[in-house]
Order: sequence, then structure tokens, then C-alpha cells
Amino acid sequence: MLSHGPATSYDLKQRVGYTIGNFWAFAHSQLYDEPARLAEDGLVTSAVEESGRRRRTYSITDAGRTALAEWLSSPTPEQTEVRDLGLLKLFFATFGGESNLLELARARHASHKARGDGYLAQREQIIDHADRWQVKSLELGIRFERCVEEFWAEFITELEADQR
Repeated sequence: MLSHGPATSYDLKQRVGYTIGNFWAFAHSQLYDEPARLAEDGLVTSAVEESGRRRRTYSITDAGRTALAEWLSSPTPEQTEVRDLGLLKLFFATFGGESNLLELARARHASHKARGDGYLAQREQIIDHADRWQVKSLELGIRFERCVEEFWAEFITELEADQR
């Protein structure tokens, strides 16, 4: 995130929350602890305000840019991890009441629709000034959410047909 410009830990928290936080979970403490570790490793520098709140601003170094480039060029063989509480509940639905399934399906459908709509609105806000890879990331997020939204919509239809 510092490759986009200098930032305080609070600034990083804001940037992450609006961008990669949509698809990569970060503990807020990590956004406060990690820059100090990166500074110790020489990958970023830190400057403290002389007065006022004495905020610490971090900036990426040439060594940090090199490390980022190396990380970006390394293989990515890991499988995508999906952690969806609704999907987990669906898997174990045999042990609960079927009456809860329709409520679960409607809630998950609404959740994924809202998230997809949010990604779409975000895309429209940044399309003219963000780099194309950030836009492509949002496009994949939109497609993912629409696909899952469609699954839950079809499941709702199936459950409603079963009730008739």
C-alpha cells in the first residue's frame, strides 16, 4: 500500500478498508505493527512529526520496491480460500430445521447482492483515475458476488417450489 504513496498507519487502514480489504482480511493491529517491522528490515522509512500528534509516516524504499517486485513475480500456486458462513451453514443444514433454509438463502442472497452492488459503485467511482489492475480486481469481485448471488436466487426459487 505504501507503493501508492507515503502513509501513516491510520492512512493504511483507510486505504486497505476501501480497496484490498474487500477481498483480503487484515487485522487492524497488523496495519500498525507491520510498517515498523518493514522499517527495521529497511523496506520502508519512517518519519515522525516534530510537533502536534507526532504521527509516524511511512514511505517505501528502493529495497522495498525491489522486494515488492520479487513478490509479484513469484509463483502463486495456492488455491483460493473461501470462508462463507452461509455456505458452511448450508453444508450442515441436514442437522437443523428446513424452515431456516429459506431465511438463510434470502439473507445470503441479499448480502451478496449488496456487496456486488457496492463493488459496482466503487468501480464507477474509480474507473477514470485508478490503474487498470485495481479496476480489474473490482471486476472480478463483481463477477464473484453476482455468481454467488445467482446461486442463492436459484436456491430460493427451489425452496419456494418445494413449499408449494
